[in-house]
Amino acid sequence: MPDLIPAPQMPWFARPAAETSRRATVVGGGVAGCQIARSLAERGWQITLLERHARIATEASGNRAGVLTPKMTAEPGWGETFYRQAFSYAVQQITQLEAAGHRIDWQQCGALQLAHEPREAARQQALRERGLPNDFIQILDAQEASAVAGIPLTTGASYFPQAGWLNPASFCAALVAHDNIEVRTETAAFQPIPSEVTVIASGREADQWAQTAFLPFMPVAGQTSRVPVSAYSARLKTTLGHEGYMTPNVGGQHIFGATFARNVREAVLDESANITNFQQMQHYLPELAGSLDGVESAHAAVRMTTPDRYPVVGALPDVAFFQQAYADLRYGNARQKYPPAQYQPGLFISAGYGSRGLATSGLCAELLAALMTGEPLPVQDTLYHNLHPARFLVRQLKRG
Repeated sequence: MPDLIPAPQMPWFARPAAETSRRATVVGGGVAGCQIARSLAERGWQITLLERHARIATEASGNRAGVLTPKMTAEPGWGETFYRQAFSYAVQQITQLEAAGHRIDWQQCGALQLAHEPREAARQQALRERGLPNDFIQILDAQEASAVAGIPLTTGASYFPQAGWLNPASFCAALVAHDNIEVRTETAAFQPIPSEVTVIASGREADQWAQTAFLPFMPVAGQTSRVPVSAYSARLKTTLGHEGYMTPNVGGQHIFGATFARNVREAVLDESANITNFQQMQHYLPELAGSLDGVESAHAAVRMTTPDRYPVVGALPDVAFFQQAYADLRYGNARQKYPPAQYQPGLFISAGYGSRGLATSGLCAELLAALMTGEPLPVQDTLYHNLHPARFLVRQLKRG
């Protein structure tokens, strides 16, 4: 019987034992899989990365250009800390990869999040009163935001000068360009587990394993659109966010969108999605939309999210053990003693990033690599616990 740990220490989130092997299989060649492959490779691990398509970064990471920006909340909390820390890590990582000679298709042009509805305007006002650093965020009125954007805007905005747009495929290519990483394309892997140590980072297939079936992933289909740059729209200098997003000039076109269809596991290019995306732009950016013509489909994919909207990062718990060992959590007895968590041997996950994988998967990969190797974690315990794969089991047990 394992040693008992007092309940206040939350033994259900106890760290797994460090892996003694230095070989792992990573399932999934999107940004999440490429990030954990890189983090482990830099620690001397030999990595085999499996991708079922003919090339990496095909599905959710196959968009021509996504926005790299943090997510802010009116009041400070662990969630905002996570997004800020992850964003800073992502920018630093890209800079370091470029300095090492890797070519990444991106532009640090800044990002404006428009105060497009009353709740967003109130949130931005609360952010203004917090006095956050200007090199991270600035709260602008409509005139100031227009000057930054290069086109007239009718609302104020929060401005992130370090943000921008990023081509995920180029980012993934740079991440896997490491001597310790072998990429195998057109290789599907579900059952059995491919190796002694496996990381599941397979996007929309992340819940297709028997070992991950307990996780409450939700598929969300989305489509982006593209439109040729006009003489007017060429003046746009930053990314713009409202209910959706729009890039400045990316190779002679703007990428914008995206649609959001919950519980849809298959995504196909659909002309009606282009209409929806353009109507959204017309609503929030009418003058800009009026200058554009020739909208086409850009990319359609399924992203996996979770009920609390945060990714799932860590060792996969032994579900039967959790259900037996922590059954008394429903009674809320703080003085009860419980054994430390047990996990499925050699099995880890990095998934559920929704639309935020560009900004958050790098820090999460560092967290997961530290767990696997027994290093100090790069984040606070509170953050680790809130990303832990067992958090959903614990919540269910507490509810009885």
